[in-house]
Amino acid sequence: MALKITSRDVRLLRDAALSHVLSRDQILSLHYFGSVTRLNSRLRELTRLHLMKVIDTPFFNQHLYSVDRGALPVLGERISSLVLGRTGSPRFLQHALSVTNVRVRLTSDGSAEWFFEPQVTTGFQAAGRQFEVRPDGLARTLDSLTAVEVDLGHVSPDKFAEKLEAYDTFVASGACRRLWGPQEFRVLAVTTGPLRARRLRALCPTKASFDFECLPHDDLGISFPGSWS
Repeated sequence: MALKITSRDVRLLRDAALSHVLSRDQILSLHYFGSVTRLNSRLRELTRLHLMKVIDTPFFNQHLYSVDRGALPVLGERISSLVLGRTGSPRFLQHALSVTNVRVRLTSDGSAEWFFEPQVTTGFQAAGRQFEVRPDGLARTLDSLTAVEVDLGHVSPDKFAEKLEAYDTFVASGACRRLWGPQEFRVLAVTTGPLRARRLRALCPTKASFDFECLPHDDLGISFPGSWS
């Protein structure tokens, strides 16, 4: 009997495509399935039909799942274009898993809606210059927007300062209000430890036009996968 692709399957496939990769526990935490048994059974079926594929890595203690080429007709043209040609280095996978851990924490009580990096990457002009904001994700509530930056310690201080400058210009120029709506705006950086957090906080522009918070991941009660190489 052919497997019937359900609306839940489609949502999961699109989620896996936009998240880059998901672990079994993350899929469970995102409430796609009510039990590990049901989750494992469905993942086996989706993998058998080449809708999802298993990524084995010695750097993580459970299977990781991503979309396979058989899912492209289900994903739609825009999401499919993100998947084609994508490669996953260990560092890339580590970052993607960390972003999802932050997402699960921020949306766990159901009060926030999550938007993925490809959905919220925004170019804009201000003072004759071209800027871009590219958060790792965006959590939206009824009256606030939180742009999330997950930092694993690999970004240079200059590059991180450029990110914060772009956010400052985005808000101060009115581009944020024009493009994303008049809501309270903050940037939340989640990083590896207290020392790195202090260094990143020091990079925020004086009198920034947005609220900036930088926390070690432990302060949010979440984990980052260990150092991979």
